[in-house]
Amino acid sequence: MTLPELPAFVRNRKELDGFKLYRTGGTASGSRPVGCVVLVTVDTDDEATARAWVDSVFVALASEPNPHPGGISAAFHIREDGRQVINYAEWASAQDHIDALSDGNGVGSKTADWRRVQNFPGARGVGVERYQPPLAQVQAQVE
Repeated sequence: MTLPELPAFVRNRKELDGFKLYRTGGTASGSRPVGCVVLVTVDTDDEATARAWVDSVFVALASEPNPHPGGISAAFHIREDGRQVINYAEWASAQDHIDALSDGNGVGSKTADWRRVQNFPGARGVGVERYQPPLAQVQAQVE
């Protein structure tokens, strides 16, 4: 599967133009090979909602009974006006991400914590796109 390159506003895992890094989780980038970067975009009513939604994702991740082994890390960024969140998620491969979504429930199990994320007041899912990891990251893995 050929993946497109990351959009120009994405500098790296921790820097997106027009966004502030809010929270990160998972293993440190570089400890496992990253084969795919997934950008998950969620519109929010305001910055307080954006932060609360991200915090609810971390609650759901912490209580996840069956984490997908292909997930590596996530870095949540909030747009400067507070009205959008982008999760820069690193996966072992695009197929791992596809497999994690295959039950139609998103990347998490059917738990109360994940239902809260999916139905969070003031947060609306907008998009999920897969990309090639940054070239520098791929080169470091080869060396």
